[in-house]
Amino acid sequence: MQTFGKYIIKETEPQHAEQLEILQSVVFPTLAKEELISKEQYINHIKVFPEGQLVVLDGDIVICGSTTMRANFSEKQHTFLEATDNLWINNHNPIGEWMYGIDVSVHPSFQRQGIGGAVYRYRQETARKLNCKGQITVGMTNGFINYSKEMTIEEYCKLLIDDKIKDPTVSAQRKCGFRIIKPLYNYLEDPKCGNAGMLMYWPLDEKLILP
Repeated sequence: MQTFGKYIIKETEPQHAEQLEILQSVVFPTLAKEELISKEQYINHIKVFPEGQLVVLDGDIVICGSTTMRANFSEKQHTFLEATDNLWINNHNPIGEWMYGIDVSVHPSFQRQGIGGAVYRYRQETARKLNCKGQITVGMTNGFINYSKEMTIEEYCKLLIDDKIKDPTVSAQRKCGFRIIKPLYNYLEDPKCGNAGMLMYWPLDEKLILP
């Protein structure tokens, strides 16, 4: 557990699951329903990999949730549901080399306070304690909705990789330390991000380069 300003970051407990389920639909209103994490799935995450699950609390109110599992790196095309065992994470590998970041959900009323960045840093420290190589994640290309009438998602990702445009999610992750590997198209079902995400990694060893 640690503090971040007036908030507390700590491992998720079963009593947080109901608030987390509600938070999912608030943060991701256009994401396919089957890709929203349920209360039952959150409880299973705690059983499978307790140290990889986090909440940020404002008093007793959950204002942010974070879900991870351990896995070995693969650059193969995959979907959100494939990577997470349909969100149950029973495919968690206890000796996986990387922490796979499934989700960071910050309530809209609490965004732009640096909470997401604090959670990523907390996760990186957890990765260090577990002797992982760092974090892998797929950042949703949420800014695409603002360009969808002007270009394809492929064109958007190319500009993002070339650092010619900024994305509210991917650019923030890069600022934390994540490095882009490649886009994953048809990763999930959400028109806001063009159904895509950016496969990224944040190594503990800055000299480590992935394909």
